[in-house]
Amino acid sequence: MMSATSTPSKPAGADRKPSRFPAIDAAIVGPGLALIVMFVVYSIASPYFLTTQNITNVLVQSAPLLVLATGQTFALLMGGLDLSQGSVISLVSVVTASVMMSFGIVPGALLGIGAGALVGVVNGLLVGRARIQPFIVTLGMLYIVAGLALVVSGGSTIFGLPRPDVDIFFWFGGGFIGPVPVPLLIAALLLGLAFYVLAGTPVGRHIYAIGGNEQVAVMSGIDVGRVKIFIFAISGAYAAVAGFMLSGRVISGQPLLGSGELLLQSIGAVIIGGTSIFGGRGGVLRTLLGVLVIAFMVNGLNLLTISTFTQQVIVGAIIILSAWINSFRRRS
Repeated sequence: MMSATSTPSKPAGADRKPSRFPAIDAAIVGPGLALIVMFVVYSIASPYFLTTQNITNVLVQSAPLLVLATGQTFALLMGGLDLSQGSVISLVSVVTASVMMSFGIVPGALLGIGAGALVGVVNGLLVGRARIQPFIVTLGMLYIVAGLALVVSGGSTIFGLPRPDVDIFFWFGGGFIGPVPVPLLIAALLLGLAFYVLAGTPVGRHIYAIGGNEQVAVMSGIDVGRVKIFIFAISGAYAAVAGFMLSGRVISGQPLLGSGELLLQSIGAVIIGGTSIFGGRGGVLRTLLGVLVIAFMVNGLNLLTISTFTQQVIVGAIIILSAWINSFRRRS
């Protein structure tokens, strides 16, 4: 029996002093260390790696990937996936170029980017309202949109865009504002917008809630269907902007522009950055780190004349390792 003069015991950790340093996000430790190691190794192995020109070129070339992966982050945070992004890039490219041939850059940009955003809205309606699994919806849209891109272009690249529209078009993919590359500026602005949406708005909190536990989110009164429409609309719109930037860089409309490794790198960058494939954990700053890891890794391997086939093996292995670490952290 406790005496009248005894005092209740303190909860565990009550005497622990708060740390003067902010907690480190454990998910970024791995990719962060990998990036540092790559910089050290590549700088020693190649005199061309750690130069202003090379670093600038890598950042500019990775800007469309960053935009694409930022949109993909929304889908993965929900616990889903957007496989249609690559096809959206191709569709935006040919729609923009074909409209530019007759009506100029402004209608071309509006209709091209609008077409990509519309694909995202359709994905969202099928996932959020028709309640079809995101994998199935976006896999189907991958084929549908890729076919539409071939139909619009007649299966061939659209060259000969009119001046001065073609110069403005290239400016979005490879221009500069003073010393700042335009693609890098666009990517930074869209990354900042996505960060604000996820960290500072109710819809951002709803996305995390749905990814954490959709049933609990429904019981909490969240309109899950509407949020899913928003998620895939964002993913489609960001893919559309990435497609516009890439098309501007090559100053043509290419129906196979998004059929390469961009989609896989987009998903890989989000996973490598530490966003959970199960949803509910992660964010666009982690995605930025994942994009930098992929971009500088590929650049360093190119400087060391490592074959593209070997590069694919390395990237794939890193994605699998990142997913395994992600799963292990979730279980523990």
